[in-house]
Amino acid sequence: MEENRDNKRDVGTDSPRAGGRAYGITFLCAAAVSVAYGASKDLFSIGDAGVILGYLSDAFVIPGVLLMGLSALTFVKRQGGFDGMTYCARYMSSWLLPQFWLNREERSGKLQSYRDYCADKRRRERERRSLGRCFFLVGAVFAAVGAVCLVAMKLWFPGTVLG
Repeated sequence: MEENRDNKRDVGTDSPRAGGRAYGITFLCAAAVSVAYGASKDLFSIGDAGVILGYLSDAFVIPGVLLMGLSALTFVKRQGGFDGMTYCARYMSSWLLPQFWLNREERSGKLQSYRDYCADKRRRERERRSLGRCFFLVGAVFAAVGAVCLVAMKLWFPGTVLG
């Protein structure tokens, strides 16, 4: 029992700080995308408040939607949605470069069955921590802030046109 708990601690799933660190890093990456978008639209030198709110809306919605889409892809991957494609790609590419894609016994001609491949993938996925929830929550917060900026722009500055 003690040995199992130490193994779990090595993976990083037991620590409450590990989850907070993932949220922080995800938030900083989304904020960096927002700032980069704002800089590309010269958001920091615009004087019209309606246009600023419009560009702020875009700056928050873009990373929000990207993170929520990444969360959906992570969910599909963890459920096995891409196992067939990765299995086929692995063995089709083994014809070109077998030394990079296959282990020693597979290079000798004994290929892993699809069922065993999927079972190995599920086992490895259970050992890793999923970041799908983190991506979804941070993305939803950014998208919600972008929606609030858009509603504020439409309510307070109804004739605003973004150039």
